[in-house]
Amino acid sequence: MALEIYYEDEYLLAVNKPAGLLSHPHDKKEELGLTDIIAAHYAALGLPLIPHLVSRLDRCTSGLVLAAKEPRLQYLLGQPQTRLQKIYLAIAAGRVDDLPEHGSVNAPIARKEGSIIERQVDFQRGRPALTYFDVLARRKGRALLQVRLATGRTHQIRVHLAYLGCPLAGDGLYGPPAPLGRHALHAAALAFYHPITQKYIEISCALPEDMLRLF
Repeated sequence: MALEIYYEDEYLLAVNKPAGLLSHPHDKKEELGLTDIIAAHYAALGLPLIPHLVSRLDRCTSGLVLAAKEPRLQYLLGQPQTRLQKIYLAIAAGRVDDLPEHGSVNAPIARKEGSIIERQVDFQRGRPALTYFDVLARRKGRALLQVRLATGRTHQIRVHLAYLGCPLAGDGLYGPPAPLGRHALHAAALAFYHPITQKYIEISCALPEDMLRLF
């Protein structure tokens, strides 16, 4: 698989991960992950580089993933001074006409009892979770949202939108499935202060064709 590289310098790499691809391979499955494909790309160039993912995405989420070329850079990008921000584009279904143009969800998230995967809003056991969203457009019972996370809980966007009655289109875990074949979530932009040069970097990646067709 060819890499879609959106940014690269001697320290960092940002690529577009397609939906359906793991960020990291599972230990018990013979299946390639994004890290394998990045490593193979550099091996073909004669560079034995092991990527260290700074951001990662669920298998069914597409979009930008940032990787460091050295472990220390991965650590530095996790520090507050880099101000790493991730912007997502999402297509929500359900009660989208009830969504305000600009809003937020401040509701704690915990693992659902009896499940190793599913999460839920839980005001007793949950960890703090805050999501901001803007409605960019509405069409035929769906809404295109721009989403920004203030915290990084597992499935945070999916859980919070379902909590509002507006699950992601195609999200069979938290809402009804759709013909898309995956939940409609795309990591569309990254912004941060470079840990070495201190320059402010912004990277963007357009909405993929499957989500465009769905909307």
